[in-house]
Amino acid sequence: MIRYIGYLAGVLTVVSFLPQVIRTWKTRHTKDLSLGMFALVITASIVWIVYGVATEDWPVILTNSGLIVLNAALVVAKLKYR
Repeated sequence: MIRYIGYLAGVLTVVSFLPQVIRTWKTRHTKDLSLGMFALVITASIVWIVYGVATEDWPVILTNSGLIVLNAALVVAKLKYR
């Protein structure tokens, strides 16, 4: 049962980034987005994935993989629409 709570938390965490990604790509407004913050979030997600692999914790692995994808999409938008 506890693993399902982890999956639910992971889905909610990843989905929480979707409005920002969608808005950024629609409006092309990236001035206030911080590349430094994205670098830290992506780095932290990579470390969490390593931890998840070491502990075989799939909710951690999947959540942080999703976070990397969505944050990378914001980084691409930031670089494209400067």
